[in-house]
Amino acid sequence: MSELALRYRRKSARHEIELSAPKGGVTRLHVPDEDAKAHLVTAMLKARCEPGEELELFGEAASTLAPAGRARLRAKVGAVSPIVGLVANLNAWENIALPAAYHGRPTLEQVAELARAVLGAFGADAAAFFARLPEELGVLERKLASFVRSLVAAPQLMIFDALEDGLSRAECLHTARFEAEYRARAPQGTLVYVDTREEA
Repeated sequence: MSELALRYRRKSARHEIELSAPKGGVTRLHVPDEDAKAHLVTAMLKARCEPGEELELFGEAASTLAPAGRARLRAKVGAVSPIVGLVANLNAWENIALPAAYHGRPTLEQVAELARAVLGAFGADAAAFFARLPEELGVLERKLASFVRSLVAAPQLMIFDALEDGLSRAECLHTARFEAEYRARAPQGTLVYVDTREEA
């Protein structure tokens, strides 16, 4: 078996979910409902499991992690997800640069260079994009801002949570660019797409 970036299991009264994502691969998971999806994405982002869940990230069991170990693993995970929103009173640039400004790395110049390159790949004008508040951005643009902010931390595991939700048919054509831009910067990174399915 190839090395796993992620192993997750959750058993509830309604259903059981199991997920294994090989390191460096692309995994697509359809979960039964929004509650199950929220539990899964939250567990991955926080490197922490709730009762009834089992989680391993990069071979480490979340249930046995000390706080420093949990923080180290959280730093390896990025996401485009409603769970990770933008700060409403900060413009797009401030939202994108916030983690780097807080941690002091990478430099803001490096963040700006990355952001301009990714935004340009999506056909966005960086200067105009940076100046807008989240409420002034469309759904795709908010996902794009969250994506660029995640890329700043160079995550080894990227989660795309219901990436096409809220997008027009024309906008959905742009979603493949998210994976391409991530792969261009993290060739060995792991991608996990999570979405819901209707119950039969």
